[in-house]
Amino acid sequence: MNWTMKRLALGSAAMMACLFFSTSAFALNGGGGGGEGFAELFNEAEDDGPCSVNRVSGLSSTYYIPSGGSGQYNVLVWGNGTGGTSLTYSSLLESVASHCIAVAAANTSNSGTGEEMQSALNGIRSRYGSILGQKVCTAGHSQGGGGSFNAANRIGADCVIPVQPDTVFTTRIYSDLASHVEVITLWGESDTLAPASTNRGNVEDASSILTQVETDGEGHFAPTSGRGGDIGTMFRMANIAQLSNDASRATRFRQAFWGPDTDFTVTESNSAISDVRRDSGARATQP
Repeated sequence: MNWTMKRLALGSAAMMACLFFSTSAFALNGGGGGGEGFAELFNEAEDDGPCSVNRVSGLSSTYYIPSGGSGQYNVLVWGNGTGGTSLTYSSLLESVASHCIAVAAANTSNSGTGEEMQSALNGIRSRYGSILGQKVCTAGHSQGGGGSFNAANRIGADCVIPVQPDTVFTTRIYSDLASHVEVITLWGESDTLAPASTNRGNVEDASSILTQVETDGEGHFAPTSGRGGDIGTMFRMANIAQLSNDASRATRFRQAFWGPDTDFTVTESNSAISDVRRDSGARATQP
C-alpha cells in the first residue's frame, strides 16, 4: 500500500471512530436574535418550512419527499460522513425537505467518490420524476462534503453545498467544477477533523463561484445533532437560496450569499458567524 492510500485509510478509520465515539456532538441552536436583513433570514431558516415530509427508505438510498407548496420540488442529493448513514442526519434532512425540497440521500458511509450519490439521484428520478423540478444541488458532510464535488461533476449539478468537507484524508476532489456551478461551503470554527485551514485551499481551487461561511464555536459533529445547530440553520438557508420552488423566496435568501454586500449578506457581525469569505465570482453572481 503506497503512502497516499495509507493516509486515506488512516483518515477514514479516524473519522469513523470519532463519529461513533465522540461525546462532543451536541450543539446549541442560536445566534439569530432579532432584527432585519441577514438576521431575519437566519431566524426564518431556524424553523421548518410549509411542506410535510415523508421519509422513504430504499436499499441503497433514502428519500425525503415533501408534499404541499407548488407540488414541484427541486432536488438535493446528499452524501454521509464516514461511518454515518442517512439516519444520522435524518432530522437535518427532514428539516430541509420541509422547505419544499426533495432530498435523495445515499445510504453508504463512504460517499467520497460521488458514485452512490449519483445512484441516489437516479433512484429519486425513477420513483418520483413527475414531481421533481429541474434544478439539482449536491451536498454532504465530511467525506460526503468532499464527495459532493465529485457527485456534482458526475451528474452536472447546478450547485454544491458541502458541510465541513474533508478533501484530504477520506477523499479528494477529483477535478474542478464547471465555471457556472455555485458553491456555498460551511465550516465549523472548532472543527478539528475537517477544519477550514486544511481543506479551504482545495475547495477554492475547485470553485469559480464560492461563498464560505464558518459558524462560531461549532465542532465537526454539529450537523449530526438534531437540526444541526447554527451550521444546520445556515445549511437550510443555502438550500432555500439554491433550491426553493418559490422564486421570490429563493431570491430573498440568495441575497445572503450572492451579489454585492447588502443588509441581507451573511455577516460576521451576527453572533452565530465567525468568518465569511466571498470570492469575486460570488460577488458578481445575481441574487
